[in-house]
Amino acid sequence: MPVNIGQLAATTLQNYQKSFADNIGRDVVLTNHMKANGMIQLEPGGREIVMPIQHANSTAIGTYSGTSTTTNPYQEGIDAATWDWVNYYAGISISKDDELKNSGEFAVKKLIKAKITQAERSLRERLESDYHVGAGGVDAVVGMQSIVAATGTVGDISGTTETFWRSVVETTGTALTVLHIRDMVNAIDSLPGDGVSLIEMPVDLHGKYESLLTATVQYNSTTSKEMKRLGDAGFATLGFRGIPVVYNRFVTAGEVYAISSALKLIQHKDANFDILPSEKITGQLVYEQYILSTQSLVTDNRRKLGKLTGKTA
Repeated sequence: MPVNIGQLAATTLQNYQKSFADNIGRDVVLTNHMKANGMIQLEPGGREIVMPIQHANSTAIGTYSGTSTTTNPYQEGIDAATWDWVNYYAGISISKDDELKNSGEFAVKKLIKAKITQAERSLRERLESDYHVGAGGVDAVVGMQSIVAATGTVGDISGTTETFWRSVVETTGTALTVLHIRDMVNAIDSLPGDGVSLIEMPVDLHGKYESLLTATVQYNSTTSKEMKRLGDAGFATLGFRGIPVVYNRFVTAGEVYAISSALKLIQHKDANFDILPSEKITGQLVYEQYILSTQSLVTDNRRKLGKLTGKTA
């Protein structure tokens, strides 16, 4: 009985949809951490993503006694950052020639699964790169290199002019030390809000940091649940006061990032690695199918993120 390659491809990919999304989230240390810590959110859509931000304390506070007068003036100091959606896709195509060269349903399924794996790996690497160095616009999310900064405009707010929209950034060109990380973490954690939950750096600086631990083990005696969870997931995980310290090959050379829950990945609920129906290409004996993900990397509190630059091993 002849194999209906279009139907077989559609069914195989549909069955694989949840695994596709889970694998991409699981195999990237940044998204693995974000998913486990509630930093990935599903949103229903809209022309853009609006993130409310607070940049001033309320003045409607005070003390009272008996019948003394209280005041409750209208509060300024709440604004919103806006972020664009970015549409990502991964395409899979199967031709009649593929069918003829892979005789039987089992062989065709094996080929389809290989193409799915290829698409998954390619999209995962594209997303992982964009999360770190994406330039924004229609071609990429705004990556951490731009989000975590003390200048520049992200979310339609300028960090150059607005002091509340500046990350903790240290730019001295020198060898990485534990004191650099300590001072960055302290500066972030001293501000209201959640503390640093993940530190990312390139492979060479991760090796440098590991070499420093023998002399500064007192800073890193605590092993947190998140450190253990990431280690069990297969990521090389060191620690700083219980904060996981990991490497990523897409982190720009010389840079170290301190991440908190102020960094968020927003996924469109109707394009969360959803699969479009299989279609035959007009005039060709080829079936194609697409996996779609509409998302944006955002922050609602730039001050709660940090970066070191110019560091060497």
